[in-house]
Amino acid sequence: MSASRARITPGKASLIGGIVVGIASMALWMAVTRELGFDGPVIMGAGLLVSAAVAGWIRLADL
Repeated sequence: MSASRARITPGKASLIGGIVVGIASMALWMAVTRELGFDGPVIMGAGLLVSAAVAGWIRLADL
């Protein structure tokens, strides 16, 4: 017997939501680090990594 498996496909809303949340989290990261006086490429790189992780999490969690 072969059981058919239903495949969940991510919707366009989760993609757009992930992108928007990623951009918003990067903007917030930049605002907070600038206010605290932490500037530089290393801090911005860390912000990009954090924002990408948050965007990916939103994308996957919105299935």
